[in-house]
Amino acid sequence: TLTSPEKKAWNAIRHLADYVLVWAGGNGDDLGKSPHLARIGNSVFPDHCGDDDPKCNKFGFYSDESPTPMMAKSLLYKLCMNGQKGVKVSSNLFKEVHKTKYGLMRVYKVMNISEESKAWIADPANRLCDAPGSWYCVGQYPPALKPLIERRKNFAQLEDFNKGGDGKSAYTKLIEREQSGRSD
Repeated sequence: TLTSPEKKAWNAIRHLADYVLVWAGGNGDDLGKSPHLARIGNSVFPDHCGDDDPKCNKFGFYSDESPTPMMAKSLLYKLCMNGQKGVKVSSNLFKEVHKTKYGLMRVYKVMNISEESKAWIADPANRLCDAPGSWYCVGQYPPALKPLIERRKNFAQLEDFNKGGDGKSAYTKLIEREQSGRSD
């Protein structure tokens, strides 16, 4: 979600959270990790970067440190770079409520959150616990996210070379071709 375009990301986040925290400022910040986040997103939602780009090379930075178009449109880029280099996060979707002195940590309030989803998540009847009253309860997504969740593939390690045939991701197939020296 963070590596999706701002509005698309907000459409999901508004059902899950009241606030978003990002680490900004370089040296291991969220933007530095974001190409990996995009690859994970593509393994779960293969249309994120597309089968034609299983390594998500279209999500990153050019050698001159400018963002690729996909990176520039992403929520994560806009949250980390808000107010710098002409980047602005939509104030209709997110409001910056805290920034540390040097801007290394930023907190944004999610605007127009879904009160219906928030109430659904807070309802104990919607928790799947291993035993009544247990502290261990696996999460469930609110019903409003059902169309998104139904499109996902169950996450598997991208480098799972033990899968056979059609179960392999475009990324795994690409790596196997590269390792065998084939270019098909």
